[in-house]
Order: sequence, then structure tokens, then C-alpha cells
Amino acid sequence: MEQEMCIPVNHDDFIHDVAYNFYGTRLATCGSDKCIKIWDWNKQTGQWILNESFTAHDSSVIRLSWAHPEFGQVLASCSLDRTLKIWMEVDPIAKNESSRWTSTIVRPHSAAVHCIAFAPEYTNLTIATACSDGKVTFYSPNDPVKLDNWMTMGIIEFAPGVSTDSDGPLCLSWCKSRFAAPHMIAIGGSKENCIRVYKEKQPNTYVEVLELDRYDSAVLDVDWAPSMGRSYHLIATACSDGHIRIYKFWSHPSMAKAALSDSIFIREGDQLDYSDSGDAAATKVNGLRHLSTGEDDEDEDDEEEDDEDDDDEDDEDSDVDEDSDVSDEDDEDDSDDGNRSNAGSS
Repeated sequence: MEQEMCIPVNHDDFIHDVAYNFYGTRLATCGSDKCIKIWDWNKQTGQWILNESFTAHDSSVIRLSWAHPEFGQVLASCSLDRTLKIWMEVDPIAKNESSRWTSTIVRPHSAAVHCIAFAPEYTNLTIATACSDGKVTFYSPNDPVKLDNWMTMGIIEFAPGVSTDSDGPLCLSWCKSRFAAPHMIAIGGSKENCIRVYKEKQPNTYVEVLELDRYDSAVLDVDWAPSMGRSYHLIATACSDGHIRIYKFWSHPSMAKAALSDSIFIREGDQLDYSDSGDAAATKVNGLRHLSTGEDDEDEDDEEEDDEDDDDEDDEDSDVDEDSDVSDEDDEDDSDDGNRSNAGSS
């Protein structure tokens, strides 16, 4: 049963990001009020309870990312103040702290940090940052327990020469499959208006695999779906032209390729329209947008055709029944006429 719940987060300005932890039992929110709020799910009451609220940065907090729970309760945040911070939950009494959450600044950047994402847990504790200086930088801690000293592990020059806060990469997403070697990441940016896939060729060295697509509008977000046993990857992109596009990506070393699978155009009022791909489908059920692939549509079309065939057969059966009724009436009329003629002759 689907339920909708409204959480009074009480941010004093725009909310920029909402992030669940691995188990979905903890929620973090951030916004232009420079604050981060941590919420815990209470099973007994069925409500989200505020765990902590604190001022995190000197400017708007743009993105949040939870690390895998095997590394503890670790949350990363980035801001327009050009900083990346790593937050750890501690015992305030044992640590003599006024807050449950303590932070470490990871090397101040030369430009605004637009997006962050922890790598999958099988790659160890690594985080990627996308900045408006055109670079994607990878960091890992020297000590995975203290998390107080983070080192630069690699850099991708996504858009060389970019230095303004409105340019450069805005979004990134890791490949989540542990069987897709080597490690891969998708990066999208508004300056280049494109999505590119990179792989780790050597430790801490990334090379471009292919350019997924190029657009006439800014790329706002990208997300790499879990593999779920498929022979290909699914990567979704969102652009300022109002389109959500879903690509199939094959990462075979000898022939990496991609193909547009679905494209959905979002109109004002949350109405969905299929514009670019014939096999795209979208329905809205109980307020939730559900996107389905062409295979499901083909199944539905087959079912509709079967229903039409059944209707045609029913119509034919009814026609046959009507014809038989007419023939029975004709036989009765002929019989009556015969009886009248016999009576007249006698």
C-alpha cells in the first residue's frame, strides 16, 4: 500500500537535496539556509524524528551523499562556499562535543562544488566531487577510521579551462555493479552539454570510454541504475529541455556502445509525454511516476490484441446465433404455410 507523508523539515530557505542512507532508516536534508538536518525513522510511531540540525557551510548546501554503513555513519556535503565536508556521528558525551556530528574539511576547492557521490563499497572509501572549474576529483582517507586526512587520488579534466561557477560538470554517478570491471563513472555538465562515461584504466587514472550523448541544453542530473543481472547498463539523464532520457550502455572492452532506449518529455503540471522514442511509456499511478520499457508495452499491446481477437470471435459467434435464429424463424414460417395449404386442399 502506497502512502504519502509530509515531513515538516522547517528549512528557512530552498531545499536542494534529500538523501536516504543505505537502509532507508535515516534521512538527510539540506538547503540554502546553510543547514543540514538528520532524521531517524521511528518504527513504533511511524514518523520521522529529528536527530540533529546544524549549520554546515558558509553558503547554500547543494548535495549530500551517505557512505556505505560498513564505514560507519558517514555523510558528505558540498556547498557553493567551495568546500567538501565529511560528517561523522559520534557520542557527544564520550567525545566532549556539543553535537553528535563532527566534520572534516576535505581540501578547499578553487570553485563551487556542484555534486558529490561516494563510490560503491567494494571500491573502498572513495568520494568523487564535480566542481565548476571543470574538474572531477577523487579523494580517499589515509585512515578509514578517523577520516581526518583525505588525499587526492585522481582527477578527470571534464571541461578544461572552465572557471566560472555556472559552468563545468554538474552531476555524476558511479556504476554500481561490482562485476563491471574496471570501475566506471558517468559525468554530465552544462558547459559541454554532454554525458561521458569514464573507466579506471590504471589505479587512480581514468580515461574516457565514450560520449553517451550531446544536447542543445544543460545536463541537470545523471543516474546509473543497478545492473540487476542485465547484459547491459542503464543510465538516465535529465536536461533543462524537459526531457528524461534512458540509455542502454554496453561496456565490452572491444566495442563500447550506447543506444537511446526511452525518452520522456515532462510538461508543466507533471504531465508526461512520449516524444523521442516510440517504445517509451510512462504512466502515473497514485501520484507516482512509473516508467516502463518497450518490452512491457509490447506485452500490453499483445494483451490488447488478444482482447480484440476475443471480441471479434464473440461478435462472430453472435452473428452465427442471429443467423441460426433467422433460419429457425424461416423454417417455422414454411411449416405454417405448408399446414395452411394442406388444410385448404382437404
